[in-house]
Amino acid sequence: MNKRLSGLLTMSVVLFAGSAFAVEAQAVEAQTVLSQDNASHIDRVLSELSRQHDSASSLVKSARQPASLALNSSLLTSNSEEVSNDEDVLERLTAVASNSVSKFKQTGLASWYGRKFHGRKTASGDTFDMNALTAAHRSLPLNCYVKVTNKTNGKSVVVKVNDRGPFHGNRVMDLSYGAAKKLGITNKGVGNVSIERVSGP
Repeated sequence: MNKRLSGLLTMSVVLFAGSAFAVEAQAVEAQTVLSQDNASHIDRVLSELSRQHDSASSLVKSARQPASLALNSSLLTSNSEEVSNDEDVLERLTAVASNSVSKFKQTGLASWYGRKFHGRKTASGDTFDMNALTAAHRSLPLNCYVKVTNKTNGKSVVVKVNDRGPFHGNRVMDLSYGAAKKLGITNKGVGNVSIERVSGP
């Protein structure tokens, strides 16, 4: 191989290496630009999140002010005086809740249950007696007494709530067979009734 050819080969290798280096440098530069763009985008997202958090925080702070609607409710205060402390609020809420429960009234469909459950334990621990004047309700306190009135014929009976239910359908109460018989709903299976709490725990 003569010197001229050898020199051309050497120059080609050098040029090729230089081109490869230039391409690699451009790739690194492009990657740097992309990284900077991503970092800028992330900064914008973080700034927006911070702004939203600050806005939400200010809303939460304003909702906690004593001037909130809940504390100024007529249910808690009978006049315009401000609520002084948390204990006052709790006492008044308890009074409102007790008052609401003691004045409990409800209307809807009542069904009855009898022989199939006779002798079984109720939710209160009583033994179910199908002929006694008892009832099952979803939320009334166990062992309280309610007056149930058949809205169709006007007949009423006072029953003890000693069980939970009914758990299906659109009924509001399950009566013992004895209570349902006094109300005149045993033949139809259900009756349209009104319920009013009269006493209990």
